Amino acid sequence: MNLNVMKFKDYIWPHNPSTLEIAVRRDIKEVMIPFRGSMMQDYGREKRVVSGRGQFFGEGCADQYGTLFSVFKQGGSGYLSLPGLESFLAVFKALELTGTYLPNSVSYSFEFWEDLTQSTANMTAQEDFYTVLEGDTLWSIAARFEVPVEQLLSLNRNIKSPNQLELGERVRLR
Repeated sequence: MNLNVMKFKDYIWPHNPSTLEIAVRRDIKEVMIPFRGSMMQDYGREKRVVSGRGQFFGEGCADQYGTLFSVFKQGGSGYLSLPGLESFLAVFKALELTGTYLPNSVSYSFEFWEDLTQSTANMTAQEDFYTVLEGDTLWSIAARFEVPVEQLLSLNRNIKSPNQLELGERVRLR
């Protein structure tokens, strides 16, 4: 099992994009105070923006792009998994064919925005079980509830693949 692949909802890239950029900023304002100068106020972290470029190649490369385009057309939020990082809720904002279209090569660029509107604050580890939503993996659940993956695996011996949970499946948290 390769845990270093890029994934969005149920789509798994056949090979990772060649470039990947993750940008995140803090919302900081400068407030002028009469007779005292300025003061900085930190309003918190803004959304992550993930962009990159990739290429599908070989026989069926157009079909691979078509499948990715289908995921884009679905719209809505889903969990985005990036190599080496924990998954987070995101929206597939942009998908573009780039470069010259060749019979065995399709180049593309993409952009995802972190979805901060769907709060998971009401999901706490106070609950004994969690019901799996679309795009959830055992790693995203572990990160959300701050529970080690190993603990979830030991509590849920019925889980065969941590990357492929069933929609509606109940996962024991403690």
